Order: sequence, then structure tokens, then C-alpha cells
Amino acid sequence: MSDRVRFLIGLPLSLIYLPLMILTLVGYMLMPRGLVNDLQQRNRAKEIAARLRAMQAYVGVGEKVLDFGAGRGDFLKNVASVHDVEIIGIDIIDYTDDDVEVLMFDGDRIPLPDKSVDIGMAAFVLHHIVDQDRAMAELKRVCRKRIIIFEDTYFSPWQWAFVVWNDFYSNILMGSIRAYKAIGKMAIVSMPMPLTFKTVRQWQAWFQGHGLTVLSTDVRHNAVKPMSKVTFVIEV
Repeated sequence: MSDRVRFLIGLPLSLIYLPLMILTLVGYMLMPRGLVNDLQQRNRAKEIAARLRAMQAYVGVGEKVLDFGAGRGDFLKNVASVHDVEIIGIDIIDYTDDDVEVLMFDGDRIPLPDKSVDIGMAAFVLHHIVDQDRAMAELKRVCRKRIIIFEDTYFSPWQWAFVVWNDFYSNILMGSIRAYKAIGKMAIVSMPMPLTFKTVRQWQAWFQGHGLTVLSTDVRHNAVKPMSKVTFVIEV
């Protein structure tokens, strides 16, 4: 599908997907816990596989990799398994349920020495950060070689609106459903939602403004949804 076609059909697809996603939310509420977990794990596995493909040419055996915003640590664990690297994660909240080392982060300074890791990763984290400049400065400080950024991006005003809605839907609404299924009562998930999304060109200009060189830009369009994901590989 060409970019022009995507641009033209993005608005009607956005309008169509809104009620479909609401129906999906209701369906998840009614499903048994085991089925919800199975569907979530399948979707998560597909996403992780796509990330691993995008970064495979830029990660070397034995390198030390930092996951900035590691969450549960499942992505980081897959990176270690596939690429045979040393791993460490940081996050502001302890979400981990795997045997992955995740350090607690105060949101200001990464608790690691200068140039102490080879590669830093931030997977769909930067748009949840208000002070993105501070976050990038810290990644640049602790990384020796490269930084890999995964982000949602957009190419039209309605795609931006859909990306914003999808982020709220995926993290807050679906996150609350997952919490409900886990503990048996409603628990509203909260997280920072400044929604600081950028276009591909805006991200590239922002990286360059930090004195960084973009080695690779890989855009992954969703097959049907009017949204895209981009992987940047940056030389420090």
C-alpha cells in the first residue's frame, strides 16, 4: 500500500476502528482470564518478534544492553536470548515478574556510570516522558556505542489522533482490564500520558539536535490500522 493511499484511507479507517476497539474492550471484559492472557501473550509475541528483527543487525554478541523503561522485563529477556548479550533494565516502577535485573530509576538520573553500557534501548517510552531532552541526555551519557529507539509515529492529522487514542486505549483501558482479570476487581491503571508523539522527520531532527547520528530508520506500517511504528538506530 502506497503512502498516498494510506493517507487517503487513514481517516475512514480511524472512524471505523473506534467502535471496533470499544467492542474489543467489552469482549475482553467478558472473556475468561485464561483466554485474555493467551490473546495478550500472542499479540505481545508478534510485537517483540518485529522489534528483534528491526534491531538484529545492530546488536553484537556479548554487548551490554540497557532497556530504558523495561516494564516487566519480557522484551529484555528476549533480547538476551536471541542476541546473546548481557542485559540490565531500569524503570520508575517495579513491574517485573521475570528473572531480569531491573534497577529503580528516579526519573531524572540513570543509576549507572558514564559509558557503562554498549547499547541503550527505549521501546515506546519517550512519548510518555515530559522532559524528553533529559531522558536522551542520560541515555547518551551511559551508552558507548548505539541507542535504539522504538516509537509510534504518524503521517497525517487523523493518524496522529488515532495514535493518541490507541496509546490511551492500550495502556489505560486495556491495562485496567488486565488488572481486573489479574486481581478480580476493577483497578484503573495510571501512567504519565503527555502524548509527546513526533513524525519521523521531527524525531530525526530532534536526535540531530542532541549531536547524534541516525544510522537507520525503519518504519513499520500496521497492516490495517491507520498507525505506524518506527525504529531508529542512533550512533552515540
